[in-house]
Amino acid sequence: MVIIFCYCEYIKPKGCVTVKKLLFSAVIISLLMLCGCTQNAPSPQNELISSNWTASLDGGGELSLKFYGEPGDLSAEFNLKNAGKDITISGDCLVDNTSIVIFDSSVSQNYAFDYTPKGDTLEITYNNSTLTMQKES
Repeated sequence: MVIIFCYCEYIKPKGCVTVKKLLFSAVIISLLMLCGCTQNAPSPQNELISSNWTASLDGGGELSLKFYGEPGDLSAEFNLKNAGKDITISGDCLVDNTSIVIFDSSVSQNYAFDYTPKGDTLEITYNNSTLTMQKES
């Protein structure tokens, strides 16, 4: 019985130190993992400008929306092809979380569109008419 008591007393201090080290290591690793897991949620604006968008209309027309450049120096091209005609609105643009404004200097006009990205689709609204565009792959 004395041998067991001495044996337990001999192991206990080493076991306590090991448990403290393991606990400290686990806390540090957990904190590092939690810090590494935080990421910014993608904004609708970044989702919009990082892709090209297309749509096919019922009458055979085609729409496309493309962005060039980076935020702060961004331009856009909105193109409609229908019945042999090709209409393009292009120029500098501003994009916020819900709308796009394209400044077309060739006709000295601004065009404002509301948008809602939904994964691989984009609902774009102009004059209370909404079209659904698909992300181009």
